[in-house]
Amino acid sequence: MGVDYYKATRDYWLVNLASQLNSPTLVRIDINIPVVGGRIMEDNMRIIAYAHVLELLSEYAGLVVTAHQGRPGNKDFISLKQHWIVLRRLLPTKIDIDFIPADKVFTEETRRRIRELRAGEILLLDNVRMFKSEYEFDPSTSSYIKFFKGVIKSCVNDAMPVWHRAHTSLMALPYIAPTWVGVRSVYELKALSEVLHEPAGDCGIIMGGAKLAKTNYLVSILSKMDAFTGGLPGQLIARVKGYDLGPRNNRFLEEKFSPEIFDVARMLVRKFKIYHPVDFVVLENGENREVSINELSRSNGVIMDIGMETVDLYAEKLQEKTIRIRAGPLGVYERGYNHGIILTKRIAGSGLIFLGGDTTAEIVKYGLDRIITSTGGTVCLSGGAFLHGMAGSPYPSVDLIIKQKELRS
Repeated sequence: MGVDYYKATRDYWLVNLASQLNSPTLVRIDINIPVVGGRIMEDNMRIIAYAHVLELLSEYAGLVVTAHQGRPGNKDFISLKQHWIVLRRLLPTKIDIDFIPADKVFTEETRRRIRELRAGEILLLDNVRMFKSEYEFDPSTSSYIKFFKGVIKSCVNDAMPVWHRAHTSLMALPYIAPTWVGVRSVYELKALSEVLHEPAGDCGIIMGGAKLAKTNYLVSILSKMDAFTGGLPGQLIARVKGYDLGPRNNRFLEEKFSPEIFDVARMLVRKFKIYHPVDFVVLENGENREVSINELSRSNGVIMDIGMETVDLYAEKLQEKTIRIRAGPLGVYERGYNHGIILTKRIAGSGLIFLGGDTTAEIVKYGLDRIITSTGGTVCLSGGAFLHGMAGSPYPSVDLIIKQKELRS
């Protein structure tokens, strides 16, 4: 097991805002959300949750907020101006939030505005990934550190969903000013700590989505818990176990996954206990049918969701697990295929951890976030970063927070 960051960061939790925050405070959050047709999906749990975080922190200090959106070259790589508009609507009118576009961020005018910030005032800086320096962190030469140091009085790292990345907007914080682990991140670290300390065999992970996680993550994670697959991982696991999923689905998997990924899947099913769906919802000739995995070879339809026999099987097996982790959608929920939601309701209660990222949109769409949290479960905004921690891999920016006193000495 790697570092238990919930315990290791205890001295740096943000728990007394009046004494820990000073104006201006630099806050790194994660409001990276899906973009469709050039527009962000506004009704997203991630941006709503961080609006609450900013509302809380801004009572005690003027805030300089940094975040990213998408990756260079991708369609979701856009400015944060739309996020600013949404945040402005979500925040109380008494809070003044302004936006600084990319070409104005690292200017003397912005430094002046930062220096003059007071409680109740927020500056949202543009997408940090628009700057080459975000990917080239060197504390001895960092222009990012030089720009903020001496002006910023305190920092908050509340971007757990990207903690597995050693990027400048995260790594630089302890070099700039005293840095705290944000309230949202501590909440998710507690859930991670519970998983890491649960005895082997008492946890189960439901894996969906479009692709498998990194191989080294999976080997580490699956050595501790059973896996229940859906989405494309479920189809891939079934395929490497020898099932014929029909010509269209077989062809799609071969186009989607490289031969190396097929080899990884074969290795995983040899070494670990991995369940695959026993039936699927198939769209064929405009109609949805539930088809047993043994009959799929005679179908020319497209798999859209797991079937109800699979829901029954998974729910029965998962009721034996103290911790139940849902990671990624099990079907095309955007088009109303909701058997993953039905399964999640069946296994709700204490010990259910729903990993977010983009997929928090699924439970928000069906109002399931309120059900999960009201019945003792946990909804995390982090997806890949949570799996990173489950695998025992380090969070480089948090390691710096833990040893920050020696960095600034």
